[in-house]
Amino acid sequence: MRKVARSHSVRQMALVLAGFLAAILLLECDGLVNWADHLEQGPLRTSAVPVTLAFQRVARPFGASIVRTHALLALARVGWSDDAALLAAADASNTRSGSAQGCCGSAANGRTSASGCAAPAPHNLFLNAAGAHAPLLPVVPRSTMLMPLPPVMPGKPRVVALAGDSMMAVGLSATMLRQVVDNRNLRVIKAFRSGTGLARPEVFNWMDEYPAMLGAEKPDVVIVAIGANDGQGFVVDGKVLAYGTDGWERVYQERLASYLAMLSSTGARVVWVGLPPMRVASYNEKIATINRIAYTVVSQHPEAMWFNPVSYVSDEAASYREFVTLPDGRTMRIRASDGIHLSDDGAGLLTSVLVRWLDPPVQTASQGAPAPSHR
Repeated sequence: MRKVARSHSVRQMALVLAGFLAAILLLECDGLVNWADHLEQGPLRTSAVPVTLAFQRVARPFGASIVRTHALLALARVGWSDDAALLAAADASNTRSGSAQGCCGSAANGRTSASGCAAPAPHNLFLNAAGAHAPLLPVVPRSTMLMPLPPVMPGKPRVVALAGDSMMAVGLSATMLRQVVDNRNLRVIKAFRSGTGLARPEVFNWMDEYPAMLGAEKPDVVIVAIGANDGQGFVVDGKVLAYGTDGWERVYQERLASYLAMLSSTGARVVWVGLPPMRVASYNEKIATINRIAYTVVSQHPEAMWFNPVSYVSDEAASYREFVTLPDGRTMRIRASDGIHLSDDGAGLLTSVLVRWLDPPVQTASQGAPAPSHR
């Protein structure tokens, strides 16, 4: 009898685990599609995309993706999310009866936006944006100047949007938010998302997502750091454009220019934080190309400024540096252990300069005029 009971117990446990796994797969079928879409062009993506899309088609009649979307929106409403786009979708759903269900239920191709609804086809609203077709500049200057801003008006804080991918989300945003928490002259809003970029709008389209993140906000200044995920090929009109080819550079430059034009379309000044040197040489070469394209576009835009982190987090040869020695002899880590992102201390070297530029200290007659910010 004991042997029979044990057999039933194992069988029941196996059924429970199988049911649990099936429920997880049903709930995450959209996530699997997004994962496959995020893969770089190659054999793995070629195989994964049709498989995950087929699984999503099978799972759609069960309505799991709609349940998941509503659950995430409900959690966002009660404060269990710091996802700016998801919070915006939650706010919007409070004033739109049934529109979220209709949108999410029609996601025929399985690609969903941050709000859980089907993402529109990739598009460029600013194909003729400044710098979209400018010849690429050969080098990125080590130092540039942040042009002075108008004084902050009393009682009207300067609104600053932090935008971009994980290069903004990791290190920079958290450090800046801590530095301005008691500053009544500055109000910071979050408009960034890790794991995104400009190379793959069919996966995450910043031209749609950024306005959703802003909502009704109209920032005076946008500080953006983006591009760490963009060193990959993509498909345009059914043709694969390999990273680094002339066609790839042309399309990526257009997308970058469109994104910059959108950031400044409400009258905001834009500070583009260049990508720092990376630890892995092959990856660093890709980042150097992305920086050169970005600088070309930024230098053509009348309301955009380039902010190069090299002077703060690199050695004299502008190479990757993980630690610095402080004047008191202590060692400080300025890069994250992944060799890509800035540590909080490293980010603080940049954000302290940016905060002083956003809200310059009041100068007395005895102190004289402030020195210009050269970087």
